[in-house]
Amino acid sequence: MKLAIMLYGTRVSPRFGYSQRVMIVEVSGQEEIRRKTLDADDYYPEQIPVVLGKEGVEVVISGGVNKHFQDLFRSQGIQVMWGIIGEADDALAAFKAGQLAPGMGCCPEGRRPRQRQRRFRGRG
Repeated sequence: MKLAIMLYGTRVSPRFGYSQRVMIVEVSGQEEIRRKTLDADDYYPEQIPVVLGKEGVEVVISGGVNKHFQDLFRSQGIQVMWGIIGEADDALAAFKAGQLAPGMGCCPEGRRPRQRQRRFRGRG
């Protein structure tokens, strides 16, 4: 299986659009077969799901991923694990151990709209 981790430095990118690089890892069970890195700046964000689909990636791991990009990944047959925070190697280890799930981090898939604040409207 191949998976991709969106990177910001050595960490999982906090937002898909902030990614500097993409680490593509091929794993078999707990064993890592090979790893390579692509420079995200070489592509428009909308191209990355297509590139990863052609690479045979089945899962992408990132922090926040908006619905538009989630849909683009899914159209390529790629499962999106969003809301993941921390070091990329820790996320990879958790994935290989079967302990990683979408939304584990602090970035919920959708936020509730802000409640309108009532403003005091005095008379006069």
